[in-house]
Amino acid sequence: MGQLHYLDSALDRGAARSMQGLFPEGEFFTWVLTGVAAGRVANDPSYSPEEQAFARYLAERTLFGLDDPSLIHRFGDIPELDHGIFYRGWRLTLLNEIGAWDEKVHTQAQQEAREILRAVDDSTSGWVDSYPNQAWPCDTVVGLGAAKVAAPEEAAPVISRWLDRIDHAIDPDTGLLAHSVDHSGVAREPARGSSQSIIATFWPLITDDTGYWATYSKNFVTTRLGIVGVREYPGGHGRGDVDSGPLIFGMSPSASAVTQAAARAHGDITLATSLDKEIELLGIPWGSDKERTYLFGAMPVAVGFFVWADTTPLGTEIPTQAPRPTWFIVSIILALPAALMWGVAFLFRRRV
Repeated sequence: MGQLHYLDSALDRGAARSMQGLFPEGEFFTWVLTGVAAGRVANDPSYSPEEQAFARYLAERTLFGLDDPSLIHRFGDIPELDHGIFYRGWRLTLLNEIGAWDEKVHTQAQQEAREILRAVDDSTSGWVDSYPNQAWPCDTVVGLGAAKVAAPEEAAPVISRWLDRIDHAIDPDTGLLAHSVDHSGVAREPARGSSQSIIATFWPLITDDTGYWATYSKNFVTTRLGIVGVREYPGGHGRGDVDSGPLIFGMSPSASAVTQAAARAHGDITLATSLDKEIELLGIPWGSDKERTYLFGAMPVAVGFFVWADTTPLGTEIPTQAPRPTWFIVSIILALPAALMWGVAFLFRRRV
C-alpha cells in the first residue's frame, strides 16, 4: 500500500506529466500501471475496507488520466483500431479491474474487448498497429490477454484463429515471437528480452501453453556477478537502445524487473521471489510507514512498474529451472540501483 500512497501523492505533484518529459510513454505508463495495481488491491479481500476504498479511488482516478485528450492524441489515427492496440490493450487491462466493482465499466470493458478482437481478426498480418504503420507483437498480446479476461467466450475462437496464423512472426533462433514485425507481419527483429518479458506476462491469459515460458526462461534468464536477470539478446551480445534501456553485462534491467510479473503469472515463485528481493536490495527503497518509493522518488514510473509486478496474480506454482542469486555477491553491488531505475523507465519507449 505504501507504494500506491506514494504514487497518489506523486500524481498530485504532476509526476505523470514529468515522466512524459523524459520518456515518450512515461505519462501513459505512470497512469496505467498505478491504476492496474490499485485495482488489484481494491479487489483483494485480504486488504482492509479502508485500504480497498482508497485503492478504488486511485484506480478510478487513473482512468481519468488515461482519457485525457492531450495523452490520447499521441497515439495517432489508426483506422483499424482507434488510438491503436498499445493504448487500447493496456487501457482495457485497467477497465477489467475497475469493472469488478462498477457494472457500467464492466459493460464498457466488454465492448472494448469486442473492438480489439474484431481488429485482430480483421488484420491480414495478425498484428494491429500501436502507432500509425508501426506494430509490435507484444502490444497485440497485451490486447488479446485483456480481451480474453473481459469477454472469454468471444475471445476464445479469435485467439485460436490468431495462434494458427502467426508463424511468420516467430523468431527461428528461439521459437519465440519477434520483437517487431514489418507491414506484412513477418519478423523484422529477433526475440528480445524487453518485449518478451511483457509477452510472457500476458501469455497465460491467452493460452495454457506452458512451453512458451520454458523457452523464454531458457533463452533469456541468466546470472551475472551473482545477480539473476534477463538478457536483452539471447546470445548476450548487443547494444542497449530505447526499448531495453542500458545493458549491464548484456542484461536489461527493465526486462529483469518486468520478468517478476511474468514469473508470478506463470507460477515460477522462486524466480519471482529472487527478482523481487533484488529490486528491494538494489532499488534503494525509501519512505515512511505510509508512503514507500525507490531511488528517493526520482522515477515514479519505475515505482509503477514495481507495484504492478508485485500485484500480478500468482499462477499455479510450477517447478523452476531458474538460477538463484548469490546473495553475498549481490549485497556488494549496491552501485547499480540507478541503472535499474532508469532501465525500467525505458521499457516500451518507441521511436515515433
